[in-house]
Amino acid sequence: MGALVRLLLQNGGGNILNQVYNSSSDNDSKLCFLTRITNNLLSAEMPVITVSDVVAACHKQKCGKALGPDGIAMEALIFGNHHLHVHLCVLFNLFINFSYLPSSFMQSVMIPLVKNKCGDLSDLNNYRAIALSSTLSKVLECIIAKFVTTDSEVECFQFGFKAGHSTSLCTSVLKQTVDYYTRQGSHVFACFIDFTKAFDSVNHWKLFQQDAMLSQR
Repeated sequence: MGALVRLLLQNGGGNILNQVYNSSSDNDSKLCFLTRITNNLLSAEMPVITVSDVVAACHKQKCGKALGPDGIAMEALIFGNHHLHVHLCVLFNLFINFSYLPSSFMQSVMIPLVKNKCGDLSDLNNYRAIALSSTLSKVLECIIAKFVTTDSEVECFQFGFKAGHSTSLCTSVLKQTVDYYTRQGSHVFACFIDFTKAFDSVNHWKLFQQDAMLSQR
């Protein structure tokens, strides 16, 4: 870890991380998305978070996780009493009703992890980052997730970052498909694309705008 810190300092680590982990700049798409969201907020019925939602979200969290920037252990919410959940319910509803989140909720601690321990430890591309979010923001995100799920056809083909799915399932589907056609005496051609830092360099504003369009269908 010390070698990585020295490497970042020598190469302008702040600028490097900003380039790698920030979305591409697109002010036009950003303005279009914010305008669409603002117009929708004026006519949409805001969801209401219940105490039961807070309790269920807390119980979905895992114990023994590293602390985020707020320094609050998840166990404090999981084993908290009813009064705590009521106060969290009031707080979360205020966030939604006023469309506001304090800056502390949007902060996270970035931890670099080595991809290949046998590789070059001085190569920045040999590291991936994980974010340790605040405890309260994790619970809020878990609650909001149930309000933003869609039945989009695109989601049916998603295997990663989806509950009950994994890339191993995707591999199994591909293998079964190949086996089926080879048994029929057919040729199978496949095309694989590996985008470098695809999730790190994606234009988030266009992605948000596309999701907003799909949710209105």
